[in-house]
Amino acid sequence: MSKEREAAACPGKSKKKLGILGGTFSPIHKGHVFLARFVKENCGLEKVILMPAGKPPHKLGEPIEAPRHRLAMARLAAEGIPGLEVSDLEMKKPDISYTYDTLTALRERFGDEWQLYFITGTDELLGFEGWYRAEELMKEFSFIVGVRPGYERENIQEKAESLRAKYGADILIVDLPAPDVSASEIRKRLYENKPVEDLLDEKVIRYIRKEGLYQSL
Repeated sequence: MSKEREAAACPGKSKKKLGILGGTFSPIHKGHVFLARFVKENCGLEKVILMPAGKPPHKLGEPIEAPRHRLAMARLAAEGIPGLEVSDLEMKKPDISYTYDTLTALRERFGDEWQLYFITGTDELLGFEGWYRAEELMKEFSFIVGVRPGYERENIQEKAESLRAKYGADILIVDLPAPDVSASEIRKRLYENKPVEDLLDEKVIRYIRKEGLYQSL
């Protein structure tokens, strides 16, 4: 990542930088935590907030664990890690959780001294224009896109340039050294009682076993 690209993508150097990493987190795994820590350390963020989704629009009708379990697992995974926090903001909402509404609420909460960066993946960026209030999102907030090994970086770069040209989007692309982790594969392993120690925090594993989670697919 060049200094020129970082400077262009991370404006407002006098502001403190806050990252927001949202997700279903069912369950939260080491890949999520690695992404949050890597971006924090490499993009100059003061802290990263893990935001478990309440009712994500792209998961409606799909079976996911109860919000209280996903929130508890996220807190266990973030426990003791400096600069990593967990928010229940979306879980308090009775209706669908939209990224635009969440970022707007956080901007009001933290004020002008903070620059907000929504952390997302390559698949999300490629389909971004189908998001709720996508144009306002791109114009009002900044984005960090993590590219994992195996993805065609050129395609991601072209999409980012297109969004910059169309919306004036502030997008920083970060190359991640670790491959993606599949939450569905983790759930399958848990259901089949296979080892998951390489994918989940030990505290999260204990919680899952104690609560009897992921006993069905």
